[in-house]
Amino acid sequence: MGLPKIKTSSEFRENLSETISEVNSGVDHIISHKSGNVVLISEANYAKMLRELEDLKQISTGIFEIDSGKGISHSAAKLKLQSFKKKWS
Repeated sequence: MGLPKIKTSSEFRENLSETISEVNSGVDHIISHKSGNVVLISEANYAKMLRELEDLKQISTGIFEIDSGKGISHSAAKLKLQSFKKKWS
C-alpha cells in the first residue's frame, strides 16, 4: 500500500466513479470534509487488515501466555507460525 490520495468531498463527488475504480485497484483515499476525514479502502484491503489484526491479537495472547508460564511445545508453535506465514504471503 502506498500513500493515500487526498481529495476534498467536492472532488470526491465530481469524480466518484474514478475514485471507486482507483480504490478497487488498491489506491487508498482520504476524503477531507469540514466535519472530518474519511478513509476509503478496497474490500480486499479491509479484509486483509482484519486478518492481520486477528493474527496480531493471537500473537499478543501467546506472548502473555508465555510470560505467565503457560505455553505450547516447539513443534506446535512452529506449525502455528507456518500458518501465519501462509496467510501473510
